Amino acid sequence: MAAADRLIAPESAVYREFVRLYRIARTLRSTPVDRWNGELYATDTAVWGSVSPLTGAVRLSAQLVLPHLTGKTSHHHPVEQAEALATVLHESTHAGMALKAPTEPNAVDSKHSLGLTEGVAEVRAIEDFQAFTWRAGYQDVVLPGPQYEGAFAATDRLLDQASGIFTSREDLTDELVAGPAATHFDRLAGGVVRNRLWDVVPHHPDHQRAVRAALIRPMLHDVWPQLPDQPTSIGERVALEIRMGLDAKVDEVRRYYRGGGWRPFEGEGFGQVAGRGRLEAGSAEADVAGGLRFLDAQAPADGAVALRPSLGLGARRTGPPSTPEPGRTRE
Repeated sequence: MAAADRLIAPESAVYREFVRLYRIARTLRSTPVDRWNGELYATDTAVWGSVSPLTGAVRLSAQLVLPHLTGKTSHHHPVEQAEALATVLHESTHAGMALKAPTEPNAVDSKHSLGLTEGVAEVRAIEDFQAFTWRAGYQDVVLPGPQYEGAFAATDRLLDQASGIFTSREDLTDELVAGPAATHFDRLAGGVVRNRLWDVVPHHPDHQRAVRAALIRPMLHDVWPQLPDQPTSIGERVALEIRMGLDAKVDEVRRYYRGGGWRPFEGEGFGQVAGRGRLEAGSAEADVAGGLRFLDAQAPADGAVALRPSLGLGARRTGPPSTPEPGRTRE
């Protein structure tokens, strides 16, 4: 917590309203984990909201969020109130999932998971916003759009790629919201197996786990750590490149099992993250204007992901995605 953060008294009206909203958010998509420790802080720093990965305390902006948690619709500041309510929903998503999964062999505990986790929280905020606000008594509040545009776009399209007749997009979203955050890529890979490879991959756990691991690798685009700070166009480009790699891997798995493969699939693992698809540091705006310039087989530039230091600090930021301040930045 920042030195200027102020602990809000539990008996205060704004604390009680946050608790009410938080509980509503959890009833919309229940999860087995609740990391919020009951402490709510008002902050004057350049964030709208965040959840501490160490203590579980929640911080909300004293200017941008807390004044709009009134229990009724504001007709004077509708956009500001919508963003404040979306922040509560976003942070509730982060607080409702574990971060790491040390016993899961396919867990991805890397900065790639940071971008995807923010995308998951923002997809949830967008998709549940109307139900959340109506249930909470904030009727007719309209959210303009996602704040993490790049992460939202990539996650939204990846959900479409992984969902299907056996596991719907809604069910897959529930799985992602339940966490842990480090298993998000594995959950998406599981959706691909169930919907696109159900007829060839044996149901034995070893086969299922091996195929999911192989499918995770093409999803680990190197731009994931930067996506929360990028516009929709870059998120869409990342999703397109993931689709190309994922489709190729699905075809490879299908050929293997149809060719009589009886051992668990031994594709390329994801222990060493691919260097493919890395945006040049600081070139996002130029890439949007003149076409993306992706670097092949090149190590990440120094400081390129400095804004994403550790998994699960979830926050929503104000302003355009490429603008670093003020906003929903990390602690």
